[in-house]
Amino acid sequence: MRAMKARLVSIALLVVGCGGATAQTTTTTTTTTTTTYARPARPWAEMDHDTRRMHMVQHVLPATSDLFNEWDGARYADFSCATCHGADASARNFVMPNPSLITLYATGTIGQQQVLAEHTEACTFMYSRLVPAMQTLLGAAEYDPVTHEGFTCFSCHPHGTSDDPLSQPAP
Repeated sequence: MRAMKARLVSIALLVVGCGGATAQTTTTTTTTTTTTYARPARPWAEMDHDTRRMHMVQHVLPATSDLFNEWDGARYADFSCATCHGADASARNFVMPNPSLITLYATGTIGQQQVLAEHTEACTFMYSRLVPAMQTLLGAAEYDPVTHEGFTCFSCHPHGTSDDPLSQPAP
């Protein structure tokens, strides 16, 4: 599992501009691309709204826009803050997870199997390229299944509730 995660992190493909002097960067090299992601200068929780906004505009938005456009340029030609945060982002103060994104389910559930079957390419893209990029861009740790902390798909997507029939274990 760790080898798979390490391999997945190594295939992220995007170059981010506007790296400020105080931002740390992480460089990932694949067989064809070198990608540099700017980490925030300090932990996300310690940033005020304006500092977070500036980091999102300068680093996260260009990086994610490029990733999504490389994956499906026709669908994401008009990529914006609303693509991830939702049309009501400003009213919700850009809080994540975004309730308008597809609901995801825990590993081994009926819902997870259904989402994977219906959205195989999207799940592969998000898990292998977007999640590792966002972990770096937000200065977030990889998800730790022991502590249940770190950045994961559920950082952006709503999580199926325990009373949802799709949250039941798959047969």
